[in-house]
Amino acid sequence: MHTEDVSKYRAQGGVLVLDSYDWDRKHSLRLNGEWLFYWKQLWVPEVLQLEPEVERAVRYVELPSDWNGLNGPQDIPGRGYGTYRLTIKIAPDVDTLTLKMPYVRTAYKLWVNGELAAAVGEVGAFGNSKPHYSSKVIVVKPQFGTLDLIIQASNSHHRSGGMWDTPVLGSPERMQSELQLNLSIETIVVGGLLILGIHHLSLYAFRRKEKESVYFGIFCVLMGIRSLFLGESVIYYWFPGISWYVSNVLEYICYFIAVPSCLMFLYLVYPHEMKRWPVLVMSWLSVLSTLAVLLLSPPWFTYGMLLYEWAVKVAAVYVVAMMMVAHWRRREGTIFVLFGVGAYLTTLAAEMLYENDRLYAGGITFIGFLIGVLSVSFIVGSRFSKAITTVESLSRQMKELNAGLEQKIRERTAELERINLSLELVNEDLARMETSRRHLLSNISHDLGTPMTLIQGYVEALMDGVVDREQEQQYLKLIHNRITGLNRLIKDLFQLSKLEARQMEFDIQIVDTEELFQFFVERYELELAGAGIRFETSSYRLTPTEGRTTQVRVDMNRIDQVLTNIIYNAVKYTPKGGLIQLQFTVDEHALVVQVQDSGAGIAPEDLPYIFDRFYKKDKSRNTSGGGSGLGLAIAKEIIDYHGGRIWAQSRLGQGARLAFMLPLVK
Repeated sequence: MHTEDVSKYRAQGGVLVLDSYDWDRKHSLRLNGEWLFYWKQLWVPEVLQLEPEVERAVRYVELPSDWNGLNGPQDIPGRGYGTYRLTIKIAPDVDTLTLKMPYVRTAYKLWVNGELAAAVGEVGAFGNSKPHYSSKVIVVKPQFGTLDLIIQASNSHHRSGGMWDTPVLGSPERMQSELQLNLSIETIVVGGLLILGIHHLSLYAFRRKEKESVYFGIFCVLMGIRSLFLGESVIYYWFPGISWYVSNVLEYICYFIAVPSCLMFLYLVYPHEMKRWPVLVMSWLSVLSTLAVLLLSPPWFTYGMLLYEWAVKVAAVYVVAMMMVAHWRRREGTIFVLFGVGAYLTTLAAEMLYENDRLYAGGITFIGFLIGVLSVSFIVGSRFSKAITTVESLSRQMKELNAGLEQKIRERTAELERINLSLELVNEDLARMETSRRHLLSNISHDLGTPMTLIQGYVEALMDGVVDREQEQQYLKLIHNRITGLNRLIKDLFQLSKLEARQMEFDIQIVDTEELFQFFVERYELELAGAGIRFETSSYRLTPTEGRTTQVRVDMNRIDQVLTNIIYNAVKYTPKGGLIQLQFTVDEHALVVQVQDSGAGIAPEDLPYIFDRFYKKDKSRNTSGGGSGLGLAIAKEIIDYHGGRIWAQSRLGQGARLAFMLPLVK
């Protein structure tokens, strides 16, 4: 982009002096300035050469500008006809130049040095004009250092008439390169807008929730189509014969629909800042303007653009203000909108300087507009990127969740299997408890009923006087024994109930296992010897302790009660001269105490129930046999309280082994 000030090369009084202009080194020059203008006169060169032009020159017109409202004897409307003339002074050594004509509303003829050089549309007076737009690049040859340009123009189909832009003069090579550059830029812009539009429409096709994509896509497509008719108007290079009416209708409708689409896009992205009513107003205005274009004939539909452009300017100010508010509120993407607006306004200002010969920057408005649209498209891109990131994150979480679910399913399955196994064990326990309950009822009825019956019989005998004096003491002794057995039974029941409810007090102490062993050896050795039963003791350590002592937390009295129940139960079923073995085994985690007898053993069907209440191997025995059937049940509860476990092993004819385990102190 060149920044040379070319304002000194301006026409004055219908003459433009360029005899010092270096056409080979400098860019092509816009023929701005004062042109002679003949309103409602279609002069040909022959007439102007015969008559003094000062008499026919109604006024001067400053280009670039249309002829609407020029000051003079009468106010000039947009519809009409007239003749432009400019004389250019060029250095005599310049033999060939290129003249690029602008798009003239809406028809023109061009003479260069008295020869017809170009004609677009049909020029006519009193509404006989036929409109057409076409690009013309003409090779001209100065005569004696002069170029005399005469342009007839007529307009019956547009609100504005004449040349709103100026012809451009330059060397053939430079003109060709500049034209190709401008056409390339505009083609890139058109293609970029169309690609952006189609891209965002396709995004909406795959993700219907993102409605802002469809509005932004419509805006880009419509502005891409409209850009075909702006600037160099590449559409006329591709389709030179396209109808003037069709091209204008397309341009207007695209513009009318694109603006509310852009506003709707911004409203959906920033609903807290952009209000709905401005969008509705522009939408209704767009609908009315579009209907006017479709229903009215030219030039009447072109007047709707005036009102619409004012509305667009107001809407643009409103949008910029709301974007600044959104940026102040730290809304996402506002910096892109403001940057895009800034880029477009900057290039628009440069274009205005170019039109006033202050800066050579023609055609960059298209670049600014494309940069602005690309900047705004980053909003949609960032939203989709976040959506995709969110989807990927959710997908990753779902994979992790699925993996976790599979693991949980495996864990739950294992847990259910454990629960099922537990239920099976519970069912077995319930069945065992039911059996125990039947045994309990049977034993209670037997162990309480039989002594009470006997006591009742003894008392009745004493009351009836059938007992001799010598036998009274014997009967009273029998009654006393029966009552003592019942008291023992009730006491054991009460103790067992307190143990099961964990209401029994324990005096827990830390005791060395060796001391515990010595205590119980001394405790039972003499007693069993007096009962005529051999008693053997032994202790083992399964892991080397290297001088370290092993200890357990116990209540000595309660453990003594457990061992007493077990040993005396063994004594009961061991014949005279039999053997009872007491064995202490210490491993890495626990102390195991085992009592083995040489009695008859326990039947397999009785083995699971020996730790239940009132269970006895001999169902026919009663309390007179010396037991309540609660001793082993009490022993089990005491061991459970200590965090241990008690069990029994036996084979018929080979004696029985009862053992319990106590955890060591860590």
